[in-house]
Amino acid sequence: MRTVPVIRMSLPINLTKSTLIVLDKLAKDGPMCPQEIADRSGLAMRTVTLALKTLQSGNFCRKVPNLRDMRKPLYHADYERILELQRNHEIWRSLANLRVTR
Repeated sequence: MRTVPVIRMSLPINLTKSTLIVLDKLAKDGPMCPQEIADRSGLAMRTVTLALKTLQSGNFCRKVPNLRDMRKPLYHADYERILELQRNHEIWRSLANLRVTR
């Protein structure tokens, strides 16, 4: 009997549009504090804060103390995790385009 390898796809369910905007800003512009993210993205500060908490829980970014101003922590994007998300997105897209024949 042949075994088929199982593709492990652990996509976070709670990645909203605003969360993806924040992740995109971190990935493209580098480490930023929440206020900078809110200013550059046009999102409300409350939305940015919730998005950062969501991204941290999914290990998409990490919080690092800002040595210049300890009141404003910096958030760094995890580029390997972002690439994994993009690969999984392509897999899901290709699976959605499969046609089932009878």
